[in-house]
Amino acid sequence: MKKTLNTFFSLLSRLVFKNTAYIPQEIDACITFYEAGDYKRAIEAGLLAVEKYPENPAAYYYLGLAYFAVGILKFAYENMKKAARLTNNKEDLMNIYDQLGLISKKMGYLDDALVYFGRSLRLARDLGNTDMQAVILNSIANICTDKGEFDRALRYYKEALRLTTNVEEKAIIYRNIANMYYKKGDYQEAIEYLQKAIEIDEKYGNYHDASIDKLILGDTYREMKDYENAEKYLFEGLEGVEKVGDELWEATGYWFLGWLYEDKGDEKTAIKYYTRAYNLFKSIGAERDAQNVLDDINRLIPVRWRGFPDDDIPF
Repeated sequence: MKKTLNTFFSLLSRLVFKNTAYIPQEIDACITFYEAGDYKRAIEAGLLAVEKYPENPAAYYYLGLAYFAVGILKFAYENMKKAARLTNNKEDLMNIYDQLGLISKKMGYLDDALVYFGRSLRLARDLGNTDMQAVILNSIANICTDKGEFDRALRYYKEALRLTTNVEEKAIIYRNIANMYYKKGDYQEAIEYLQKAIEIDEKYGNYHDASIDKLILGDTYREMKDYENAEKYLFEGLEGVEKVGDELWEATGYWFLGWLYEDKGDEKTAIKYYTRAYNLFKSIGAERDAQNVLDDINRLIPVRWRGFPDDDIPF
């Protein structure tokens, strides 16, 4: 079974509680460490903040963000819920409910996530915040994707695309729309939206994202049996992700090349790229992907060679 392509809508943390006249030092420290990516110290500062200011929703919000950043979902959820209970400000609640939706989705509670995103969306509409509406609609579409409701997801993605005014964020939505068409088997439509995403990425200097798009585009051409374009975009994309040291997508690029050469009937070259993908996935701890690639290798390697150390595979 081919790997499912997952795309993610990039969402930077938004400064909430901006109408607060004074932000205590402990909360400000939590914000500063969080924005610097020092999540351990952000949590430490956040814990001091909620202890000293137990009625301040900002303390719980930013502590929740820090916990979410390191994947401690239970504590992220608990702190966001406390933040929600402590404020009546519509703009703050809009952002808090959005985060609760993201956390619930990550925890696997898709229906709960939809409830929170629905609350956030209603507030965004009340406030006339169209950019935030686009963000939330995109998140709702992602859940529809996870639930296999591809036509519904497409409607939400296209509505998000209509509302967003940020050109760079449009590239992300184009990518998600392309993913939907890919899943539906409408590869020509997927290609058109990926090309739109690449055009924006390159225009704004987002070459890393453009390289990822090219890898996905190459694999989409493979599905259409357009092997010449598939090879062209896979090697271009692979070169781009190698330059920035993105080993996860480098491994994925090798995996895509394995599929390409297997489809072309060149099993020896396919195994070479599968093996590169497997070794790289293993080295970065992507165990599930490594196992899936190993399944592809074992499908091609004769039974008598299976189980040999990687450097003993005869090709």
